[in-house]
Amino acid sequence: MKTVLTGTTLVVVLVVVLFGVVRLFGGRGVDPLAAATGALARREFADGSAGAGPIGERFVPLEGTFNTRDIGGYAVEDGSTEGQGGRVVRSGLYYRSGHLSRLSDADVSKLEDLGISTVVDLREASRIERYPNRHIPGAHGVHLPIYDDMKPLHFTILLNRQAISDRFREFYLEYLEEWTHRFGPVFRLLADETAYPVLVHCTNGKDRVGVVTALLLELLGVPRETIVADFLLSNAYLDEVLDAFIEHEEGRLLLTLGVPREHLNHLMGVEPGWIVSALGHIDETYGSVERYLVTRVGLEQESVDRIRAILLDTPGRSE
Repeated sequence: MKTVLTGTTLVVVLVVVLFGVVRLFGGRGVDPLAAATGALARREFADGSAGAGPIGERFVPLEGTFNTRDIGGYAVEDGSTEGQGGRVVRSGLYYRSGHLSRLSDADVSKLEDLGISTVVDLREASRIERYPNRHIPGAHGVHLPIYDDMKPLHFTILLNRQAISDRFREFYLEYLEEWTHRFGPVFRLLADETAYPVLVHCTNGKDRVGVVTALLLELLGVPRETIVADFLLSNAYLDEVLDAFIEHEEGRLLLTLGVPREHLNHLMGVEPGWIVSALGHIDETYGSVERYLVTRVGLEQESVDRIRAILLDTPGRSE
């Protein structure tokens, strides 16, 4: 039997797609040079080179979400600190994740055992209302949205993979420039030692939190290639993420409307050029992530220094 969409039904469908689904995908894009090295970058995150570490050790295995991981252990390039070589990002303090609405009881217990003190939700209010997080005992929830509402995609873009990539690259720049004021509260919280261990998340744990984490790692002195490798770890369990999107969210509707599964796969994953392009914009416009945060975002230098003091492990430092 052939399915026929009436005019009213089609309007409803398009509204759902444009104003529901689109806001879920917080920004991506393709830098031509980075895209050309994409295969190499994907091998790097998969086998643990470029400082990424074994996948099984970095991810927190959960049943209800698939992109929860610790950024600890990355080596830092810091030529400015005499006698303190070999510094690394401390483990067990900063976790990045997708949303927590589908956590099982076992998942909640596991996050409680990690001692999570603060859950920072970067999602817009409408997404939180639709998919509220499960509470983690002992953790305080903080809503610090990166944006309130993103500019919609045209439905035809969902049928064109290259157009998707081009539009999402623009989204990353919108994060950095149009929603600049939203980064200040996030990084001021990260300068508060009492907030840790902290879990920072958005919807799928790859775009908004991907940008925040990349800025943080760059601020700490982690090499750019390691930052890209960490960003690409969001592809590690892409099949599971896509299956959940189809089962619990709007993915089934998009499939019904004829969007190819491989395009959904592209929507739910990441590419190296997306974060390379965003960081390159900061390099060209501000000179460094630190200057971006201080001069554009308005973050105090004292907060920058505290973030480094909290998250960088130095030789002889007691836990």
